[in-house]
Amino acid sequence: MNIKRGLSSHLSTLHFVYFLIIWFSLIGLNSCDSANQKWESFGAKISSESVEGSRAMMEKVTTTDSIPVKFEAEIAEVCQMKGCWMTLKTDDGSSIRVTFKDYGFFVPKDAGGKKVIIEGKAISSNLDEETARHYAKDAGKEFDENSSLTEISVVASGVLIEKTPSQL
Repeated sequence: MNIKRGLSSHLSTLHFVYFLIIWFSLIGLNSCDSANQKWESFGAKISSESVEGSRAMMEKVTTTDSIPVKFEAEIAEVCQMKGCWMTLKTDDGSSIRVTFKDYGFFVPKDAGGKKVIIEGKAISSNLDEETARHYAKDAGKEFDENSSLTEISVVASGVLIEKTPSQL
Protein backbone atom coordinates (compact mmCIF):
# COMPACT_ATOMS: atom_id res chain seq x y z
CA MET A 1 0.00 0.00 0.00
CA ASN A 2 2.83 2.43 0.82
CA ILE A 3 4.44 1.60 -2.53
CA LYS A 4 1.25 2.48 -4.40
CA ARG A 5 0.86 5.70 -2.42
CA GLY A 6 4.51 6.63 -3.05
CA LEU A 7 4.22 5.78 -6.76
CA SER A 8 0.98 7.75 -7.05
CA SER A 9 2.58 10.75 -5.33
CA HIS A 10 5.62 10.49 -7.64
CA LEU A 11 3.40 10.33 -10.74
CA SER A 12 1.41 13.35 -9.57
CA THR A 13 4.63 15.30 -9.09
CA LEU A 14 5.86 14.16 -12.51
CA HIS A 15 2.58 15.25 -14.16
CA PHE A 16 2.86 18.62 -12.44
CA VAL A 17 6.44 19.07 -13.73
CA TYR A 18 5.32 18.18 -17.28
CA PHE A 19 2.47 20.65 -16.96
CA LEU A 20 4.89 23.41 -15.91
CA ILE A 21 7.25 22.64 -18.82
CA ILE A 22 4.41 22.80 -21.33
CA TRP A 23 2.98 25.96 -19.73
CA PHE A 24 6.28 27.88 -19.85
CA SER A 25 6.94 26.70 -23.40
CA LEU A 26 3.58 28.07 -24.51
CA ILE A 27 4.21 31.39 -22.75
CA GLY A 28 7.57 31.68 -24.51
CA LEU A 29 6.03 30.96 -27.90
CA ASN A 30 3.25 33.47 -27.36
CA SER A 31 5.70 36.23 -26.45
CA CYS A 32 7.57 35.62 -29.73
CA ASP A 33 4.30 35.63 -31.63
CA SER A 34 3.17 38.89 -30.03
CA ALA A 35 6.37 40.62 -31.18
CA ASN A 36 5.78 39.37 -34.72
CA GLN A 37 2.09 40.31 -34.58
CA LYS A 38 3.09 43.96 -34.13
CA TRP A 39 4.27 44.05 -37.77
CA GLU A 40 2.65 43.37 -41.14
CA SER A 41 5.10 41.65 -43.49
CA PHE A 42 5.63 42.30 -47.22
CA GLY A 43 8.11 40.59 -49.54
CA ALA A 44 10.71 38.25 -48.03
CA LYS A 45 10.21 37.30 -44.40
CA ILE A 46 12.46 39.40 -42.15
CA SER A 47 12.70 39.73 -38.39
CA SER A 48 12.24 42.83 -36.27
CA GLU A 49 15.51 42.03 -34.44
CA SER A 50 18.96 43.63 -34.93
CA VAL A 51 17.70 46.84 -36.54
CA GLU A 52 19.70 50.07 -36.71
CA GLY A 53 18.43 53.61 -37.07
CA SER A 54 18.29 55.42 -40.40
CA ARG A 55 21.10 57.82 -39.41
CA ALA A 56 23.59 54.97 -39.00
CA MET A 57 22.49 53.52 -42.32
CA MET A 58 22.85 56.89 -44.11
CA GLU A 59 26.40 57.32 -42.77
CA LYS A 60 27.39 53.94 -44.19
CA VAL A 61 25.82 54.34 -47.62
CA THR A 62 27.60 57.61 -48.34
CA THR A 63 30.95 55.84 -48.08
CA THR A 64 30.17 52.97 -50.48
CA ASP A 65 28.19 52.43 -53.65
CA SER A 66 25.85 49.65 -52.47
CA ILE A 67 25.58 48.01 -49.08
CA PRO A 68 23.24 45.54 -47.37
CA VAL A 69 21.07 47.34 -44.80
CA LYS A 70 18.41 46.71 -42.18
CA PHE A 71 17.02 49.81 -40.52
CA GLU A 72 13.92 51.46 -39.08
CA ALA A 73 12.35 54.73 -40.21
CA GLU A 74 8.96 56.39 -40.72
CA ILE A 75 7.08 56.24 -44.00
CA ALA A 76 6.65 59.72 -45.46
CA GLU A 77 4.67 58.82 -48.57
CA VAL A 78 3.69 55.85 -50.70
CA CYS A 79 3.11 55.67 -54.45
CA GLN A 80 -0.59 56.40 -54.88
CA MET A 81 -0.81 54.53 -58.17
CA LYS A 82 0.10 51.01 -56.93
CA GLY A 83 2.11 51.18 -53.71
CA CYS A 84 5.19 50.28 -55.78
CA TRP A 85 7.58 52.66 -53.94
CA MET A 86 7.70 54.74 -50.78
CA THR A 87 9.82 57.49 -49.29
CA LEU A 88 11.01 57.43 -45.71
CA LYS A 89 11.78 60.21 -43.24
CA THR A 90 15.22 59.72 -41.74
CA ASP A 91 16.54 60.67 -38.32
CA ASP A 92 18.43 63.62 -39.84
CA GLY A 93 15.51 64.93 -41.91
CA SER A 94 16.61 63.66 -45.30
CA SER A 95 14.61 61.31 -47.48
CA ILE A 96 15.16 57.75 -48.71
CA ARG A 97 13.31 56.25 -51.66
CA VAL A 98 12.44 52.56 -51.33
CA THR A 99 11.54 50.31 -54.24
CA PHE A 100 10.86 46.60 -54.02
CA LYS A 101 13.07 43.81 -55.30
CA ASP A 102 12.10 42.58 -58.77
CA TYR A 103 8.88 44.64 -58.50
CA GLY A 104 7.75 41.56 -56.60
CA PHE A 105 5.50 43.15 -53.98
CA PHE A 106 3.77 46.40 -53.08
CA VAL A 107 2.82 48.10 -49.82
CA PRO A 108 -0.53 49.63 -48.81
CA LYS A 109 -1.08 53.10 -50.27
CA ASP A 110 -2.32 54.37 -46.88
CA ALA A 111 0.85 53.39 -44.94
CA GLY A 112 2.16 56.96 -44.63
CA GLY A 113 3.16 57.95 -41.10
CA LYS A 114 3.75 54.37 -39.92
CA LYS A 115 7.00 52.91 -38.63
CA VAL A 116 8.74 50.55 -41.01
CA ILE A 117 11.67 48.14 -40.93
CA ILE A 118 13.44 47.71 -44.26
CA GLU A 119 15.92 45.04 -45.27
CA GLY A 120 17.68 45.24 -48.61
CA LYS A 121 20.47 47.04 -50.49
CA ALA A 122 21.11 50.78 -50.19
CA ILE A 123 22.46 52.69 -53.17
CA SER A 124 23.58 56.28 -53.68
CA SER A 125 22.65 57.35 -57.21
CA ASN A 126 21.81 60.23 -59.53
CA LEU A 127 18.32 60.19 -61.03
CA ASP A 128 17.68 61.23 -64.58
CA GLU A 129 15.04 63.94 -65.00
CA GLU A 130 12.51 61.55 -66.55
CA THR A 131 12.62 59.26 -63.49
CA ALA A 132 12.36 62.22 -61.12
CA ARG A 133 9.31 63.49 -63.04
CA HIS A 134 7.76 60.01 -62.89
CA TYR A 135 8.23 59.85 -59.09
CA ALA A 136 6.71 63.32 -58.67
CA LYS A 137 3.69 62.34 -60.79
CA ASP A 138 3.16 59.10 -58.82
CA ALA A 139 3.23 61.13 -55.61
CA GLY A 140 0.62 63.52 -57.02
CA LYS A 141 3.11 66.42 -57.05
CA GLU A 142 4.58 68.78 -59.61
CA PHE A 143 8.21 68.19 -60.60
CA ASP A 144 10.53 70.77 -59.01
CA GLU A 145 13.33 71.59 -61.46
CA ASN A 146 15.45 72.97 -58.60
CA SER A 147 15.39 69.76 -56.58
CA SER A 148 18.49 67.61 -56.29
CA LEU A 149 18.59 64.55 -58.51
CA THR A 150 21.01 62.74 -56.15
CA GLU A 151 19.28 60.38 -53.81
CA ILE A 152 19.88 57.46 -51.51
CA SER A 153 17.56 54.65 -52.36
CA VAL A 154 16.97 51.16 -51.09
CA VAL A 155 15.87 48.13 -53.04
CA ALA A 156 13.99 46.24 -50.32
CA SER A 157 13.79 42.48 -50.24
CA GLY A 158 11.52 42.56 -47.18
CA VAL A 159 9.46 45.15 -45.33
CA LEU A 160 7.72 45.18 -41.95
CA ILE A 161 5.12 47.91 -41.40
CA GLU A 162 3.93 48.53 -37.85
CA LYS A 163 0.26 47.70 -37.37
CA THR A 164 -2.10 50.26 -35.91
CA PRO A 165 -3.72 49.39 -32.55
CA SER A 166 -6.98 48.53 -34.35
CA GLN A 167 -5.11 45.92 -36.46
CA LEU A 168 -3.72 44.10 -33.42
